[in-house]
Amino acid sequence: MPEPEISPAQAPPEALRRGVSRGVVVAVVIVVALLMLGAGVYAGKTIYGGSKSTASSFLVVGTNIPFPPFEDYNYSTGTYFGFDIDLAGMIANASHRTLVIQNYADFSVLLSTVGKGGIDMAASAITESGSAGAARNATMAFSNNYYDANQAVLVRSSSSLSCASNICSANDLKTLIVGMQSGTTSQSWGDQYLKPNMTHPNTQYQLFTTVDTELTALRASSLDAVVIDAAPAAAIAASSGGALKVAGTIITGELYGFAVAHGDPEGLLPVINSVLAKAMADGTYQALIHKWFK
Repeated sequence: MPEPEISPAQAPPEALRRGVSRGVVVAVVIVVALLMLGAGVYAGKTIYGGSKSTASSFLVVGTNIPFPPFEDYNYSTGTYFGFDIDLAGMIANASHRTLVIQNYADFSVLLSTVGKGGIDMAASAITESGSAGAARNATMAFSNNYYDANQAVLVRSSSSLSCASNICSANDLKTLIVGMQSGTTSQSWGDQYLKPNMTHPNTQYQLFTTVDTELTALRASSLDAVVIDAAPAAAIAASSGGALKVAGTIITGELYGFAVAHGDPEGLLPVINSVLAKAMADGTYQALIHKWFK
């Protein structure tokens, strides 16, 4: 399936194995290259047009990179790509809009922006289930879930960390310096199980705004491990040139969904859910799973 086309004028695994032809409709993607967005600062939908009719011709989708295979960015071609990006393109087509991707370096800013309607949709491997999902549902609205996920422990290849049957627990990490991205369900798990206490007095728990910075700290041996979603952990390890490996999975049983403004004032959820249902029924979803997770 071809990657979404970039408009040069504005351009500066585990999964639900649903029984669902490879044909995926491609949307035009306008890449927003604003330094303020790279810093996690909201610029707003209004940059695409002052009138409601003009603004509604775009589907402004926020994301948080790097988080392969769900969302990432090719700096050579100026292209966003990934499982979530492909699905967002299908949703834009179904909405008869042009897809615009905005990156937010801070995941928490992405969530607060979509909840307030600052962007149309957030596509960034967002957990809608469990206690984290319940808190998020109070400030934003979610589509039907489209992916099952767990957490994983990413370490340097030289690490001696060994998790029984490749399943890691807090006890496996009790003497380590562990990093997590703030605002994510990795942090939620860490808040519950890894904060230093009487059981794990020697655990050092560190939060990072971006995935890039925590991976840099891990490679530099400032961290012993990173807790991150399982599919990204596998993708990052595979592209590390042998420098990193996955020590094991943390079973959390999360469900991902696409987020829109609280109360869905634009009425996007029926369109998103219809696209997901059709993709799962006609084989498109399974083709995307094969494309991004095989």
